[in-house]
Amino acid sequence: MNQRLTVQVSTALAFGPTGIIWAFLPIHLRSLNASYLLIALVSLIPAIETIGLSPAWGGILDKTGRGNKILLISLLAQGIGFSVFPFLQSPEEFVLVVSLMGLFSSSFIPVYAAMATLTNRQYGRAIGGFWTAALLGYASATMLGGILYQYFPVDTLFLLGAIYGYAGTVVVLFAPRDALTLTRSLDISRGYWGLLRQRNIAILCLLSITVLVSTSAFNSFFTLYLVDVLNGSRLTAGLAATGTTVLGVFAYRLVGPLNDKVGRKPVFMLGAAGYAAYFTILYFVTNVVIVTVLWILPIYPLVQSASTALMSDYTSGADRGKGLGLLESAISLGGGLGPLAGGLIADAAQLQAVIVFSLVVALASVASSQILLKEKPRIIIPSSMRART
Repeated sequence: MNQRLTVQVSTALAFGPTGIIWAFLPIHLRSLNASYLLIALVSLIPAIETIGLSPAWGGILDKTGRGNKILLISLLAQGIGFSVFPFLQSPEEFVLVVSLMGLFSSSFIPVYAAMATLTNRQYGRAIGGFWTAALLGYASATMLGGILYQYFPVDTLFLLGAIYGYAGTVVVLFAPRDALTLTRSLDISRGYWGLLRQRNIAILCLLSITVLVSTSAFNSFFTLYLVDVLNGSRLTAGLAATGTTVLGVFAYRLVGPLNDKVGRKPVFMLGAAGYAAYFTILYFVTNVVIVTVLWILPIYPLVQSASTALMSDYTSGADRGKGLGLLESAISLGGGLGPLAGGLIADAAQLQAVIVFSLVVALASVASSQILLKEKPRIIIPSSMRART
């Protein structure tokens, strides 16, 4: 297996189990009589871990370049975690194991994104390629998981997650020596605090938090909303998760280069505005088919690709892993605070009220992005040079 294929396959296998946790674990925990707030912890606790550990993993990568060692440990942890799931009885036990897995899975985005952007100066295109591989793994896991969860005992779903984890471990273990490693940069590192003191980076992190609070407050409970409130089937929930991921794959192939052509800020703002429109329509529509179609629309790739490209613009090679780790921490903070707020609102009122909350935050993020977000002047790469890369 060559270097590029090794990275793509290991990326897909790393992100597949995440799809199983996000799409199906909330439904399973609800069947065990878990509260919405407890279900929110499935997202919140790993998010808190990522806030602290994602920059640390990025710093280790910057210092050592040994991405293969980091990924080997992290993928093995996923396989072990899913192997333990069939023996768990209470919702609290599931939350605990997911939390332990999150200590290691927080390394995936800073490591894989850094490897992508340090080998390709067209950051938008590079990030698009990385997320395409990640979402292919997510899509395959949710599609297979939806079928298994609909027609077989839940333990088969956990077995699928374990297979992804162990298969990823094998791929990394037998990868070419230089496939998942980086050459240490000769640039001078500014360190974590030096990066955060840079106005553009601080603003980007804050805006990313706001957008993620908006989307995750409701979307973390979407499959539960589809099954329990709108009376959709578990298979429909799995197909919805697969659909949004498959469309996301195509979207990343388009929006990655789009960041390089029209700029990062317009793409970021389009994503934030897309969420505002999405929640507005969702509030008035309850048809299962229409709601599912709305959910699978690939809005998040706009925000994700633009923010990652911006962070790559703002950082040197010596700080790329740390910068992307800080961005992932901000995204995880928003992705954790959103479900927490959504769970509290849903327990106090209903899931419909969470849609209103998400809409208000989405509108605030659009206005803030227009006022605060700034781009660095971009270096235009001649087509003749681009063809040789």
